[in-house]
Amino acid sequence: MSPESRAASWLTSQRIRRQALLLAIALWLGYAVNMSAPGMRDRFGHLKGADFLHSYILGTLALNHLGDALYDPRIQRDIGDMRVPESSGDYFLPVYGPQYSLIWSPFAKLPYTWAAAIWIFLSASIYAACCYAIWQTCPNLRSYGITIALLTAAFPGFYELINFGQNSALALACFTAMYFALRARHDLLAGVCLGLLAYKPQLGLVPACVFLVACVWPRKAATGRSSEGIETRLAASRFAASQVVLGAFLAIAAQIGVAWLWYGSGPLFNYARVVTHLGSAAKILEPKPYLMHSLRAFWDLLLPWPTVALALYIPTAVAAVVLAIVCWRRSIPLEHRFAVMLLATILVAPHLTVYDLVILAPAFLWIADWLQTCFNPFVAWLLYFSYILPFAGPLSRWTHLQLSVISFALLLLIFSEKIWREAYSQKPVA
Repeated sequence: MSPESRAASWLTSQRIRRQALLLAIALWLGYAVNMSAPGMRDRFGHLKGADFLHSYILGTLALNHLGDALYDPRIQRDIGDMRVPESSGDYFLPVYGPQYSLIWSPFAKLPYTWAAAIWIFLSASIYAACCYAIWQTCPNLRSYGITIALLTAAFPGFYELINFGQNSALALACFTAMYFALRARHDLLAGVCLGLLAYKPQLGLVPACVFLVACVWPRKAATGRSSEGIETRLAASRFAASQVVLGAFLAIAAQIGVAWLWYGSGPLFNYARVVTHLGSAAKILEPKPYLMHSLRAFWDLLLPWPTVALALYIPTAVAAVVLAIVCWRRSIPLEHRFAVMLLATILVAPHLTVYDLVILAPAFLWIADWLQTCFNPFVAWLLYFSYILPFAGPLSRWTHLQLSVISFALLLLIFSEKIWREAYSQKPVA
C-alpha cells in the first residue's frame, strides 16, 4: 500500500471527527469539574482565570491614571491583594505596553469574578468568529462543518486560552482581520491590524519582516509578460507593501499617542527600559518552559548551554523568516502565503506560550482545505501531529524535546515546498 493510501485510510473524516469529539468531551468535562471547586481557586489550587488577574490589575491602574505603577510589581501585587484577596501569592512581571492597560479599564469596574467570566466568554466568541470566518474561505471544507467545529473546540491552544484566561484571542483577531483586509486589497487597513499586534510584539516580528522586505523586494512578476507589465506589477506590489507598513506605523503611533495622553510620557520611557531588560527576566516570564512552543524554547529545553541554544535559535529563526519572505514573494494564493507566515510567526517568536497557538487555527484550516485537492501524506500527518502534539508539551520536562516545534518546522518546510512547486507548474495567481 502506498503512503498516500495508508494516510488516506487512517486520516478519514469519520475517524478524525470521532477523535475530536472524544477529545473535546474529555477536555471540557475536565475543565468544568476543575472549575466547579467552590471559591476563587480551582481544584489544583490555581486562581480561576489566573492570567486575567494581571489584565484586571492593569485595568484598575488605567481607571485611576496610575501610570507610575504600570511597571511597579510591588504596587500591582498590593492592588491585586486588595481587589482580589483570594489571589494572594499570584504575581506578574509587567511587560505590556502602557496602551494595553486601557483595554481592561471597563472590566476593572466590575468584580473580578464577573470581569473574568465576561472576558472568557468574549475570548471564546472571538476565537469562534475568526475560525468561522476563515472556514468560509475554505470551499473544500464546507461539507465538514461538524468536524471543523469539533476540531476548533478541542484545539490545545483554545483550551489553554480559556483555561488561563489569556488575551491571545486578540492576536488571532488581528491576524484574521489582516488577512481579510489584504484579500479585499485594503492594504492600509491590513497594516493597521498588524500594528495592533504591538501589545504582543513578538507575534509581529515575521509579518513586519515580510512587508518591510516587500517594500524593496516586491512579489515576483509572472513569467511570459511584457517588461512594461512586469514593471507595473512590481510597482503595484511595492506600493501595497508600503501601504501595509504605513498602516502599521500609524497604528503604533496612535497607541503611543493615546498612552501619552492618558498617562504622560513617564510610562512610555519605563516600558522602553523594561523591553531592553527582558532577556534578564526570561526565567520569571517563563517559569514553565514546557508550555513554550517556539524555536527558542526548543533549543533552550534541548541544550543545557544558553549560549549554544541562542547560537542555534538565531540561524533557525532567520531561516524561517527568509522562507516566509520568499513564499510571500511568489505567485501563490494569499491563503497559502498567510499560512506559511503564521507557521513562521509561531516558530520565530522569542516568547510563545501554548495559548498563543490559537493564531495557527487559520493556517491549519487553509492547509486542510489544500489537502482536499492536493493530498500529500507527509503534509497530512504533519498537520495531524501539529494539531495534537502541544498536549504533549509537559513530557518535555523529562525528555527535553518539544515535539510540537519539530512538527511545526517540518510542516512549514514541506508545505512551503509543495505550494512553491505547485506555483511553478500552474499559471501564476494575480
